[in-house]
Amino acid sequence: MYEKKLFITGATGYIGGEILHQILQSFPTFEVTALVRSVEKGELIEKRTERKVKTVIGSLDSLDLIRKETELSDVVINTASNNHLASLEVIKSVLSKKTSETLFIQISGTGVITDSMDPEKYTPDKVYDDVKDIEEINSLDDSQPHRQADKLTLSIEETNPQFVKTAIVSPPTIFGISNGYDRKYSIQVPLLAIETVKVGYSFTVFKGDTRWSHVHIYDVGSLYVSIIKKFIEKEDFRSGHFGYYFTNDGTDFTWKEITTRVVEALYSRKLIKSKEIRELSPKEVDEIFHLPPLFWGANARTKAEAGRLLGWIPVKSTDSDFLSAIDTSIEYLEKHGLLGPGNQ
Repeated sequence: MYEKKLFITGATGYIGGEILHQILQSFPTFEVTALVRSVEKGELIEKRTERKVKTVIGSLDSLDLIRKETELSDVVINTASNNHLASLEVIKSVLSKKTSETLFIQISGTGVITDSMDPEKYTPDKVYDDVKDIEEINSLDDSQPHRQADKLTLSIEETNPQFVKTAIVSPPTIFGISNGYDRKYSIQVPLLAIETVKVGYSFTVFKGDTRWSHVHIYDVGSLYVSIIKKFIEKEDFRSGHFGYYFTNDGTDFTWKEITTRVVEALYSRKLIKSKEIRELSPKEVDEIFHLPPLFWGANARTKAEAGRLLGWIPVKSTDSDFLSAIDTSIEYLEKHGLLGPGNQ
């Protein structure tokens, strides 16, 4: 069995919690430390993991703490933010001086490849392949979401290639209930359901014909496990400049299809009185719902080939899985009192 020290941020989050759950199952001899924001969150993680995880209290702004834990760890996983540059600078500084083999995995998101929210500039046929299109992905415009964090992460391995491996995991729309320890549900579809119940009607950005890829939260976690296994077994895998991993199974959807499914599920539960779906502009989505219209108003289609080279296979991310998970997610939100006025 492998004895490694692992440090993870975002462990109480939707993504981080699933990753932590799978790490504890797959690597029971790892010594795991999680960064959490409060004593209460720390107690929650320690209790629900049966004291298998040590916690430290802080945030991504706790730079001295992040420096210390990165220095002590063989595997560092950041799931707390895909935009926090100061913490990434600290991690880069530490990793550049490492004299023992260390793996760093940074979370990103396919928002980085979104096209314009102007229908006249849509590129609905564009699909980014994380192997064939790696040079294009690594050359995206600096104004794209998450791009600054991606660039910083991509520069880390080259500072110390003898001892450091890095990877970026970039999920699309994530669905399913997490096996994590606190937040159980994702963002895009649950937010759409919550806001629909609040105002009594749903919406698409313009006609809702933009397409996004999707992945089950379990398959995101299993990709992390696959990368870590390659690292600890000292096998070759795509890292550094080539270590960019999308996480879908090659299928996608339009937001009009998903909105329709959400509305049907809410209506069947008598949570809304109308199946109305309004076509709104990005400005209207922002003004009415105070939400980022990019979530539903641009195209982001991906093909995850880099993970398959590891032997990773998504097992819960088909179109039918996604559609059925919409009903499951709404059932979960209703059961936990999250569908109604004042919920977000």
